[in-house]
Amino acid sequence: MRFLKSFKTLVVCIAAIGACAFSHVNAQEQVEVTDAELGKIASAFQGIQKVNMEAQQKVMKTVEESGFEANRFNELYQASASPEKTVDASDEEKERFGKLMNEIQQMQVGFTKQIEEIISNEGMSIERYQNIAMALQSDTELQGRLRTMLSEQPQ
Repeated sequence: MRFLKSFKTLVVCIAAIGACAFSHVNAQEQVEVTDAELGKIASAFQGIQKVNMEAQQKVMKTVEESGFEANRFNELYQASASPEKTVDASDEEKERFGKLMNEIQQMQVGFTKQIEEIISNEGMSIERYQNIAMALQSDTELQGRLRTMLSEQPQ
């Protein structure tokens, strides 16, 4: 279960990277967002969720097919992501892990492109989407507006 939770986090990070990378908006800065823009965000959100679910499944399948036990891969992943965490691993295991991570990173590029396409198909620039995504992290009023729109959309 921890493995699944970590990969959900990883996949959500894929979306966040697509939404927030290269953003130059200060989180404290007030961003004006129209209802039409927020509607586009809400609409894109459903497509992005679908990509995230597919990404999670593909990544998990790739890990399983690589011969790693889920818990072991999770340990190696956490150790690679945090300088405070260490794990004993053979050179062969480190090499397999490195190859697997490269494969996953290539998959991430594809997932990010899918997410960018979803955003573009909504008629929104990636930069504007990033600005709104950053504002959503700290603006509770904007979060509430988005939640309302999401609840009103058909699933």
